[in-house]
Order: sequence, then C-alpha cells, then structure tokens
Amino acid sequence: MPGAASAATQTPPACPDRGQPLVRVTLSDPEPRLLAPRPARELRAQAGASEGPVHLHHLGLTLSRVEWQSDIVVRSQGAQAGPVCAVPAEVRVVLRHAEHAIRLAREIPAESCLAREVMAHEHRHVAVNRRTLQEAATELRGLARGWAASAEATAPDIAAAAATLQDDLARTLEPALERLRQARAAGHAAIDTAEEYERLGRVCPADQRRLRAALGG
Repeated sequence: MPGAASAATQTPPACPDRGQPLVRVTLSDPEPRLLAPRPARELRAQAGASEGPVHLHHLGLTLSRVEWQSDIVVRSQGAQAGPVCAVPAEVRVVLRHAEHAIRLAREIPAESCLAREVMAHEHRHVAVNRRTLQEAATELRGLARGWAASAEATAPDIAAAAATLQDDLARTLEPALERLRQARAAGHAAIDTAEEYERLGRVCPADQRRLRAALGG
C-alpha cells in the first residue's frame, strides 16, 4: 500500500565520526582486611566443605569477590524520531576487589608460630588474587580499546543503541573475566596441595599439640 515508509524499510542512518574514543580501565585493589578469628568449623562451612572432622585446610580462609562495571558515553546520529546509529565516545570500566579478607581459626594459638605459618599460607592466596586481578585489568584495557575503535549500534533510539553497546562490550570482556576465574582456580590449587598441608602439620609442634586439644582431637 502506498504511503510513508515503515521503520523496517527505512534506510539505516549513517554513523557519526567516532574520533578517538576515550577508554579508561580502573583497578581497585586495596590491601586485604584481617577479620576476627572464628571457630574452625565455621571456616569449614564457609569454604563449602562437607560435614566431618576439621582439617588443616580449615584453619585459615581467604575471602575474595571481584566485581566489574562499565559506563559508556555515546555519540549518535539520526533523525529525531529515530532510528539512530551510536558509537562509543567514552568507555569507563572499573574492576575491583569488592571483598578481600583473611580469617584464621580461633583455635590457633594467638600470635604463635603456627598462626604465622597459616597466615603466610593465606598470603600466598592473596598474592594469586592480586596478581590475576592485575593481569585481568591489563587484558580488559586492551579489549576495551579494540572494541571502542570499531563498535557501533543502530537502534530505534539513543537509549536502545546505548544498551546494545553495553551488551556488546560485556560479551567482548567476558572471555577475559573467565580467564581470570580460571587463573585464580589454578593458582589456588597449586598452593593447596597435600604436600603443603603435610608441611603445615609438621611445623610448630608445641602449637600443634595445643591446636589438637582445642579441636578435641
């Protein structure tokens, strides 16, 4: 039927000149907090261990939670009633340690040889967390810059185009975030070995006797 062209047959609008998009990737990684000691059985439950006796790997716990967020400022072009084409003018990504803390079991003698050994073990986990976060931030920076150099979205209005760009950026960054998760898991597994727990079971024999008495073993 003759008449005005429908939205489906409208010529897509030309995209604006993107210039040099500004890309900022910020890393927030404060020193981990030392939390008040809690019973070893609580640490075991918090670590997701099944019911059973408390072992050496329940004497300390490093808590870590990583979050990220992004904000995109877009430059758009198109008719006032739409559709429009939008490109990123500014991209801000924040990668942060939303939680990073160490907690030791209350049964460990305070300020003892064993407490220092367990704390040193947990600080190895902290080092893995911080190193992999730094590596992820570097990778995210490169991915975000590459994405901003070519990303564009055509949509009925600016809000929809901006949402499309946000989703596209998230898909672009997700592989790096998955590599972060995998690198952390591998790093922690390399620390939490049977040999390491055998070593922790041999050090500080006087403290070990006090610990076994406190655990009822």
